[in-house]
Amino acid sequence: MKMMRPLDKELYGISKGLRSGDFSVPDIGDIVPAALMLHDLDGLQPVGCSYMNNWGCEHLGSSANEVNELGEAYYEKYFVKEESFAIFQGMNNYLELGDFDKQYNFFQRVRLYGETDYSWFYTVCKVVQVKAAAGPENKIILLSSPVIGMDALIARVNRTLDQDTYIRANYRRFAALTSREKEIITLLANGKSTNEMAGQLFISAHTVSTHRKNIFRKIECKSFAELLRFAIAFDLV
Repeated sequence: MKMMRPLDKELYGISKGLRSGDFSVPDIGDIVPAALMLHDLDGLQPVGCSYMNNWGCEHLGSSANEVNELGEAYYEKYFVKEESFAIFQGMNNYLELGDFDKQYNFFQRVRLYGETDYSWFYTVCKVVQVKAAAGPENKIILLSSPVIGMDALIARVNRTLDQDTYIRANYRRFAALTSREKEIITLLANGKSTNEMAGQLFISAHTVSTHRKNIFRKIECKSFAELLRFAIAFDLV
């Protein structure tokens, strides 16, 4: 999470400046390369979006007024429903704890204007006091920044987790192989023919065929694609 700390610090500085009246929300919204939104609070209940900066409006293709008019449909239009539910739960917990020196951070996928796929964003949420004519008002400020490359990162993590599951499920089969059988798997995965393997290992083609049958039986492999996956998982190629 180290890469996100500058965004956390940025929001802390923003909330401090808003409380003291050194600057307004639009002052910040005009300069940050991220979506900045301000939500009103009724007690501890968010009641609507009172501000969204130009960056957010342009990338969503919407305005604060349009967001409010959409109501619940806003979350279905731009976000993943299951993720939104978890975010609401986390935000409610944050508000109920009442420690507003802290902030609530989360990842979310957003469907940007004109796009069919979702983009990953990192969002920092904090209750801030905004200087107003009638005195300080509590509001929720959200600063959402795009996470470039997050889709590729998630895909890589999923592949790693899938590979780890596969290795654990097949390790006993790997451990049951002899050194010679592992050699032959390597040669098979590299496209060697039976005769080529026989010549390289100084054994007969019949012996190679016997090893192949034993290998496919031991690792319960029914195709070359399955054999190749096994070889890659256990660093035999």
